Amino acid sequence: MAFRLDVGWRRRTLNSPALPTGATVLDIAAGTGDLCRELEHRGLAPIALDLSAGMLAHARTNAPRVQADARFLAVGTGSVDGVTCGFAVRNRVDLELCFKEMARELKPGGTLDQPEVAAPTNPTLRFGHRLASGPVGA
Repeated sequence: MAFRLDVGWRRRTLNSPALPTGATVLDIAAGTGDLCRELEHRGLAPIALDLSAGMLAHARTNAPRVQADARFLAVGTGSVDGVTCGFAVRNRVDLELCFKEMARELKPGGTLDQPEVAAPTNPTLRFGHRLASGPVGA
């Protein structure tokens, strides 16, 4: 859907701001583990979190995997240095609760990075985006 542009967007997200080597990063909606692998390559310690047990079972990462809802994260308060949620905000129904949970998980001074894809302004591309994305808010 993003013509592999998402690879560069993930890398840009992970380059700013920099976390120290060994920092723990919670990857919400980890899916196939793409962000977790990038985090591991940068010397960080990711935790893959996803609502889908199937996605976690097939994730290509060595990170610990946790099945949980983004509205009720299964990680302790103030326990992670960073939180990321790549290209999944559009799938959240209760954004306020999700963001509160992400903030609760972060240590003071922690970072939250969320790459996301908005609907294109070009009508033809927007139509294709709508077909590929499915219903928003599901």
